[in-house]
Amino acid sequence: MAQTDTVPVNVIKVTKADLPLSCPRKGTSASELHPRVFLPLKKTGEIASCPYCRTRYQLED
Repeated sequence: MAQTDTVPVNVIKVTKADLPLSCPRKGTSASELHPRVFLPLKKTGEIASCPYCRTRYQLED
């Protein structure tokens, strides 16, 4: 039997005002910190995932 990943995937809706987008975001608790990465989002509906925490961000209007 194959092992599956049981960590829930978060999807955070962001707007163009949040760009350029980086993870972790301001206000993240100390226990959730990791090196900052910038995530490329340009088009409405586009989704980008953080390579560290796997949080997914989706760009809205």
